[in-house]
Amino acid sequence: MSATPTTFAVGDRVICNPEETPAKYHNTVWIVEKVLPVNVALRPVGGGRGLRIHPSALLAAPNGDTPPTVTVVPFCPALSPGAAVTIASPRWKGGNGLHVVLADNIDTIKIALLGGDQHRVWPKVPRSWATEVDTKALLAAVGGLRRPA
Repeated sequence: MSATPTTFAVGDRVICNPEETPAKYHNTVWIVEKVLPVNVALRPVGGGRGLRIHPSALLAAPNGDTPPTVTVVPFCPALSPGAAVTIASPRWKGGNGLHVVLADNIDTIKIALLGGDQHRVWPKVPRSWATEVDTKALLAAVGGLRRPA
């Protein structure tokens, strides 16, 4: 995904990015009904319940009324509790730095800032936003600190 948010106009046909959205929104072609200050309001092509979503989680729809038949979602291996990760996404507002995984719920992770941030915890960060940091390189960079036995 690009670092700059994508803009869509009223009437554009879009699909939800499989890396950013839950599976229930995949394989549906949406039409932009309204452009709001932060999000866009969508309605499905075949009718049904609408959706409000940030434009960075959308992709331009392929030609035709049918969505793509195959959705490729990259595999993200499970993260162990205590793993150090960095978070990258245009929608991430939690700040830079290393974070510690508190729980891995398959498609989302629960994280906290390494070193603490006034007891702040982010309970549902998409797993695709996280990149695990090599702990051996991290320990070597800290200069001789040893992992507890």
